[in-house]
Amino acid sequence: MQQGSSSMLSEDQSTNVPWLLSIMRRHPLWCYFLIAYIITWSIGFTYILLLHHAALPLWFAVLLCLGPTGSSFIMTAAIDGRAGIGKLLRRYIRWRVGAFWYLLVFVGIPLLLVLVPMLMAGSISALLSGLPLYPITYIGVFFLGGPFLEEPGWRGFALPRLQQRLGPLRGSLLLGVLWGFWHLPLFFIPGYNGAGSGFVGISTAMLTFIVATSALSIVFAWVSNRTGGSLFLVMLLHASINSSGSLAPAFANTLVNQIMTYIILFVFTLIIIIATRGRLSYDRYLRETEPSLPDSPALDRLI
Repeated sequence: MQQGSSSMLSEDQSTNVPWLLSIMRRHPLWCYFLIAYIITWSIGFTYILLLHHAALPLWFAVLLCLGPTGSSFIMTAAIDGRAGIGKLLRRYIRWRVGAFWYLLVFVGIPLLLVLVPMLMAGSISALLSGLPLYPITYIGVFFLGGPFLEEPGWRGFALPRLQQRLGPLRGSLLLGVLWGFWHLPLFFIPGYNGAGSGFVGISTAMLTFIVATSALSIVFAWVSNRTGGSLFLVMLLHASINSSGSLAPAFANTLVNQIMTYIILFVFTLIIIIATRGRLSYDRYLRETEPSLPDSPALDRLI
């Protein structure tokens, strides 16, 4: 570890690389998450705690989501320059994947998260209330929420590197924890994903949310790996998850639905893990994509 770090440091010094850029190149994951958290948390906690705003306007949600993607472009530019930025942008339009994956993200996920729990609860009639506006909701969520503004960071920059360091299962699980914890400022808004007031009300909802994002992160990693790292497909997946509740708004926030949704999500995640033997189709991803991640010092294996 010391020899690899020393050789990289010597190389940076010999080419007169600024010290900050040298650190970013030697510790890309540490720096990526640090920048993403600083951008989002500085905006979020300033707005919610210092300015005492309890609502969530659209412009605020957009600003919060700039953290992951903004950090991904900063770090990609620092590590790989213009060529890396171009490669990242091309993953936005990697749409040539099998029809199965479009059916999964457009139809399968909403069915799993909404229709199945409603059938189990005998509340199928509630589906009609949200169906007419669902396409509009989906498009709005896609461009102005987490899908378009977060995924270039989580699955575009962090996931490939975490899978390389820790393996697909541990890497995606760690990403799920960090992805979920990144939402912390929002849990100071009463009602956000079940958040209450005080330490217990906030921490309980936060921990439950992190459990869910950890499971979802495995699903995202599997879809990403099977589609050659397509950001477009994981954006669509993210949008389907975030907008599925609008199909039956009267039912989505009930305790019965939340419990059933978690059960279905965990079962689906477990099926993926078993079917892929914990590899989440990572070997397929490696075969279909060019090796693009340079060797990193052992310190990055910690995150």
